[in-house]
Amino acid sequence: MMLGDFSGGENFQGPGHGRVDGLCAAEAQLLWAIRRLALMRPIGAARCHAVHIALQQDFGDAGLGIEHLLRCWLVGLSRLATRRLAFGAPACPLLLPDEAALLRVLRAANHDDVARTALVALAGAPAAADLLPLFVAVRALIPMRLPQIRDCVRADRIRSKIR
Repeated sequence: MMLGDFSGGENFQGPGHGRVDGLCAAEAQLLWAIRRLALMRPIGAARCHAVHIALQQDFGDAGLGIEHLLRCWLVGLSRLATRRLAFGAPACPLLLPDEAALLRVLRAANHDDVARTALVALAGAPAAADLLPLFVAVRALIPMRLPQIRDCVRADRIRSKIR
């Protein structure tokens, strides 16, 4: 996984239409946490104190479980993906293609076939489908309904954390 060099000119079809401020609050917080955790080395082995505190504040006791599961996502994807996945810096206002794909998997987590297909496409490996229970678990811990693409609202409450 890497922080990608990204010009921002690409046209995305997905959550937020290429911008973080188009995501719902829960997705924006999860994306910020994923980006922060992707900076930690080795991947998944270390906790980021900022992520730990922010998720606990936003999601209560479930935030600790979400943090652990996000680290498991990153470890699993880093070992199974056939290419380097690109994640933006935590304050990046753009939603990168790999980030949008992860959010699509999360949104589809309760629709097994759709989520498996999206996860395998993201990682480029059939074994990545085995990571789906981690996505289902994160979705179950989020106390609010994750929206469909057309239902996204601005993440004003979280914007200060992601800038």
